[in-house]
Amino acid sequence: MKSFVRWSVTAGLLAALAVPAQAVEKRGTAAVKFLTVDSNARVAALGSSATSYTDLGAYSALVNQAGMVYVQGKGAVGVSYTKYFAEMTLFSGAVVWNLGDNGAVGLGFHSLMSGDIPITTSTDPTGLSGKNFSVTGMAVGPSYARRLTDTFSVGGSVKLVSEGTSGTTTDKTTKSIAFDAGTIYTTDFHKFRIGASFQNFGADMKFVEASNVKQTLPTTFRIGFAGEPATLPVGSLMMSAEIWKLREYDSVINLGAEYWVNRYIAGRVGWKAGYSGKEDEGLSAGAGFKWDQGNMKVGFDYSYTQFDLLDDLHRISVSVGF
Repeated sequence: MKSFVRWSVTAGLLAALAVPAQAVEKRGTAAVKFLTVDSNARVAALGSSATSYTDLGAYSALVNQAGMVYVQGKGAVGVSYTKYFAEMTLFSGAVVWNLGDNGAVGLGFHSLMSGDIPITTSTDPTGLSGKNFSVTGMAVGPSYARRLTDTFSVGGSVKLVSEGTSGTTTDKTTKSIAFDAGTIYTTDFHKFRIGASFQNFGADMKFVEASNVKQTLPTTFRIGFAGEPATLPVGSLMMSAEIWKLREYDSVINLGAEYWVNRYIAGRVGWKAGYSGKEDEGLSAGAGFKWDQGNMKVGFDYSYTQFDLLDDLHRISVSVGF
């Protein structure tokens, strides 16, 4: 009964915080929006509700730096690939080193490449000349995390953010410095944990020198909860919920569930309640596999995200713990 009450209170708190969820305030006003796109397949399959997860391995350097202290062994590395909309490519990667009592350090990058875009002019409106240009957005920087107690950890990162064009006569790259900070609190009660992160805080970006107009970074505050609601006779079930407060939106709530059949195979499903049904995005789902290869722990994750108007997305991620 006590377990039911605690989980009911948690669910009620999330629902209450998400009440103003559906209103849109400043859509399209932030720059470098690729920073808010999921950096790996596991997080995407969970409907972007993994801020409180402590077993993301190297990807914790991109999701919530406080989770880096839970990386086992000497460290971990991970890379992720997504064939994004309109032939764009999303590519992410991270590496984390475990420093023991001194915490953990990491390095992460996240990029979005447009691919070739035909150059059009007033005399060639369809781009038949065969000339192309491309746009590349990238964020890269170091991270650090440390345990303050056995159950509470903090972390943060500083990253160089850039977005620019290549292939035109007026190529320009605009840069800014952004900061992330995160915390995770864990308990023994049904592996319940709370995670919070503040991402992409930094100076505005100016893309046109002759203009006074600047665009803000996509600053996002995330708070999430995760835990195992019950002990199952076979496998384990982790459920998660997360609230995002974005600069351009009031708030959105994301939900996810992950079921491990055993130590090596997992199935996942997610739902972005603040978007799904109101926007183009629908359900997400995926699977994960991990196995031991000598002294290394190898993981492979796949996710599928449904869209109505745009193409469905498929992500793959590979991770190695060493």
